[in-house]
Amino acid sequence: MLRFFTNKKTNPAVRRLYDTAVTQARLPIFYQTFGVPDTLDGRFDMVVLHVWPLIDSLRGADGAMTEDGQALFDTFVDDMEQNLRTLGVSDTAFARKMKAIAQAFYGRFDAYRRAQDEDTLARALARNVLEDEAKADGPQARALVVYALAMRSAAKKAQDLFTDFGYPDPAPIARAHLTEVTP
Repeated sequence: MLRFFTNKKTNPAVRRLYDTAVTQARLPIFYQTFGVPDTLDGRFDMVVLHVWPLIDSLRGADGAMTEDGQALFDTFVDDMEQNLRTLGVSDTAFARKMKAIAQAFYGRFDAYRRAQDEDTLARALARNVLEDEAKADGPQARALVVYALAMRSAAKKAQDLFTDFGYPDPAPIARAHLTEVTP
């Protein structure tokens, strides 16, 4: 709450990048075709999935978080705080909920970042996004893996995430990997 009294402003480029991630995470195809539950948890998991490769790409050569990476994470946290306030979470429960959000974010971020092969990433995505690790061998988890790897690749290839990064289109991935695809 005290951050409102500081002079630190969010970099507009960081905010635009975060807003782009949220917009992409809300695409109906993920909920209608990829099997992501259209719930608060499902939407949270999709935002984390879309922010993960960006924050990971905003690390220095030594692996330390850059100022822009930290600003992107802070923008995520601010958004989660605002969402909790909008949902009417009481002041007494607020700190507990934010702690749970932070733990969920770090757990997912670490799992996606450390996944060295498609099977490990499929298990992490099935567990977190599809809410059932047993779905790791299913077509929806496999399609999510292809999409997640395409995001990570696009983020790493971007010369400047703030000017030339674009999320991959999930529709061709869905068509190639899933049998029932809605337009």
